[in-house]
Amino acid sequence: MAEFLFIQPSEMTETTILGGNVDIDKYLLNIANVQLTVIEPLLGSILYDFILDGAENDTLTGDYLELYTEYVKPITKHQALAEYVQVSGYMITNGGAFKHAPENAEIMSKEEKLEVSQIYSGIADTYVLRFEKWICKHPLPEYKTCQDEVNASKTITNTGGWFFGNSNEPTIYE
Repeated sequence: MAEFLFIQPSEMTETTILGGNVDIDKYLLNIANVQLTVIEPLLGSILYDFILDGAENDTLTGDYLELYTEYVKPITKHQALAEYVQVSGYMITNGGAFKHAPENAEIMSKEEKLEVSQIYSGIADTYVLRFEKWICKHPLPEYKTCQDEVNASKTITNTGGWFFGNSNEPTIYE
């Protein structure tokens, strides 16, 4: 995978329930997908590209570094794990689609996987809410809600479980 990722595999295994022996190739795609489906719409293309370039070249400073370390990385990490939990037991190979069943272990039910996934999506949603408050206090010229590429949006939700959203909007708890 040639593209720069906001979260390195060691950060995933050291700070979440993801085991260190999980094949990295199994979840790198989830990190890349979250960057494109959650982080870019949250920041907008201009700010996303600025943060991506700065993170890749280790040139972020000030508010940009704070945005990256305090919001972009945690959102990416937790949402990537939430998405990986949903597909972690499955594999598609030349021989077909399989459900992995390790010895001496019980496979989580679909409901249990959803519950764990929602916990991590909820954590990601909490960071999204914090970002929305932060960006109001730290206006960045690259943060644009109207641009030629992907517009920045304050309506990002990750279908998480325990998310205590904006008090001005009704929140449905499952």
